[in-house]
Amino acid sequence: MNKWGQKTLSLVTKEDYLDRLQAIYPHEDVERDVDNETIESIRKAFKTKNNVALLNKLLDLEKFPYKDSYVGFLRKDRAAIKRNPRTVGRICGRLYDMGIEGVINGATSPKEANTRRGNQFQAWTRNAFKWLNKEAFRSSKKGIFMLDTTELEARNFCNTVMGVGISKRPDMVAKCDNNYVIGEAKFLSSTGGNQGRAFDDGIKLANNTSGNAYKVFILDGIHWIETGSDQFHRIEYGNSAVFSALLLAKYLKSIKK
Repeated sequence: MNKWGQKTLSLVTKEDYLDRLQAIYPHEDVERDVDNETIESIRKAFKTKNNVALLNKLLDLEKFPYKDSYVGFLRKDRAAIKRNPRTVGRICGRLYDMGIEGVINGATSPKEANTRRGNQFQAWTRNAFKWLNKEAFRSSKKGIFMLDTTELEARNFCNTVMGVGISKRPDMVAKCDNNYVIGEAKFLSSTGGNQGRAFDDGIKLANNTSGNAYKVFILDGIHWIETGSDQFHRIEYGNSAVFSALLLAKYLKSIKK
């Protein structure tokens, strides 16, 4: 395990890791905003069991009350609602079984925390480090800075100036004196599904040997205590720089030396 991973493991298992991590990734219960008129329309369609009206109203919202594989298709093709009465009946039957309050609660439930974590990391780095536009960033020679530009320009900068050959902007593009550092930043609460793929993305970048930049995976969450998982073993038996965001400032300062 890389020494920064060892430092993180010690922090996670021996110190107030979670308490300190909330300064970077604060817990938020932010309900989706649905106006009262829409709520009343949903209640009316539910009460009268108007399947078409109920489904159309719910498909207009950001969040459908429950996960269903057919909802995405119906969002794209509303005419399919009238052509497929059995599918509509099945979906609405589930909605009626949930009860109107269950439907409303499902449609207004907070976004999953993992969809907000990237923005939280960016907001924290905005306060913790100085950001420069592309020209000032490239010409800087002394200090620690973050690149302030669009996703496309940041990705192109990483590929043309650093030569790292990536297909999307990393979560962090930094410069420490004359050294470039790029990294993915993830707060993960499980080892499977989308979060497993997010872990794979982070490790892939950290293991990237192309170009002239340091590559890191800024990882927080459950993986540091899931010692029997494949992901932990990839950290344990690898030598890439994988560490907590709480150690980012120390890591970047070490690059300056």
